Amino acid sequence: MTYSLFVDLDRCIGCYACEVACKQEHDLPVGPRWIRVVQDGPKKISGGLQLDFYPKMCKQCEDPKCAEACPEKAISKRADGLVTINLNLCTGCRACVEGCPFGLMGFDQETEKASKCDLCAERLKQGLEPSCVALCAGKALIFREEVSENPRMIRLV
Repeated sequence: MTYSLFVDLDRCIGCYACEVACKQEHDLPVGPRWIRVVQDGPKKISGGLQLDFYPKMCKQCEDPKCAEACPEKAISKRADGLVTINLNLCTGCRACVEGCPFGLMGFDQETEKASKCDLCAERLKQGLEPSCVALCAGKALIFREEVSENPRMIRLV
C-alpha cells in the first residue's frame, strides 16, 4: 500500500491551518516547517483574476534523492512508500537538504538534524489521517489511494 495526498485548489483558502497542525503534531520549534502554504497568483485567467493557495511538503519520492545524497544512509523509503529519517544515524551534514530537488527537506537548528514530513507516520499507524488533513479548515487536503481526474486537484504526495 502507498499513500496519496491531494489538494483541491477550489477549497484551499490559504488559512495555514495545515502548517499549524503539523507544527503542533510534531512539536516543531520556530523555524522548521514540514508543510508550507504557497500563494499562486493572482493571475489573469479567462478575463478574470484567479488566486490559488496550495501546500507543499515532502513528496515521498519513488526514488528519493535525499536518501541518495545522505552519506550516513539515515534516510530510507519504507515498504508503504514513506520516506523517513533515522535520527540516530543523521549527523546533520545537510547533504540531504542539498539533494532534495524540490527544496522540501528541512533542517532543525535546535536538534542539528534533518527533518521532513513523514505524513504523520505515527498517526497512520493508529489508523488516523495526517494531522494537516484532519485539521484542514477548507477540507482541501484529501488523503486516499486513487488518483483524481479533477484538473483542479493536485497530487502532493
